[in-house]
Order: sequence, then C-alpha cells, then structure tokens
Amino acid sequence: MRKASPVSDRQQQIDTYVETWNESDVDQRHALIESAWSADGTYHAPAVEAHGHAAISDNIARIQQKYPNRVFCRTSEVFLHKDRARYTWAMLDLAGSATIAGVDYALFATDGRLRRVTCVYDRKPRAGELS
Repeated sequence: MRKASPVSDRQQQIDTYVETWNESDVDQRHALIESAWSADGTYHAPAVEAHGHAAISDNIARIQQKYPNRVFCRTSEVFLHKDRARYTWAMLDLAGSATIAGVDYALFATDGRLRRVTCVYDRKPRAGELS
C-alpha cells in the first residue's frame, strides 16, 4: 500500500496560485500573488499574456468579472519534474459544472515561486452557454 506523500513546497505554491483565482479582495489577492509568483512571473493563456504581479492580478479580476459566481479548483495531483509541474484545473459554477477546464504547465524560479504558467484549455464555454 502506498503511503501518502507530504505536500511539497512546489505543490503549496501551485495551491496558493489556485487560491488567487478565488480571491476577490484586491489586497489579499496581491498578497497571494506575491507569495506564489516571482516578480518577473508570466501567465500565458490563449487569450492573454500577463507579465508581473499587477497584470496577473488584473487578469484574474477580469475573469472573475466575466464569469461571476465561479470557483477555481485543482482537479488532479501536481506532477513535478525538476523545476516544472503539470496539473489539471476547472472553474466550476455553483452547481459544480465546469465552465472552463484545462491543464497548466508551470515553471518555477530559483526561489521556488512561479516564473511562468502556461494554460491550455480542455473545455471552454460554448456559444450561448452563459446566457
């Protein structure tokens, strides 16, 4: 029987990052971003490229406004390899259905914080779905 492994520092960084997507208080979100992201961090997604803490926070606020009443969660374990990680995630509506889902590929800076996250969507809203 396999023993549960302790949470790694890098997994904790990923979980802090995921938490930022649910934080609506700007100051609290900035504190989480500073904890999770290096100053030169970049978030890449098909529709946006956000460089630095302020731009990452602004992007999260934009998504929260576009998709209100959603909860962002990690849906897989964090798979780690050297300075990289991969995990799946979903943004759920109040009924628990995924509005958006995907895979994130993370690169860590030498200080252990995130340097880059690249988002690849598995599921995006279909036309008229959010009306």
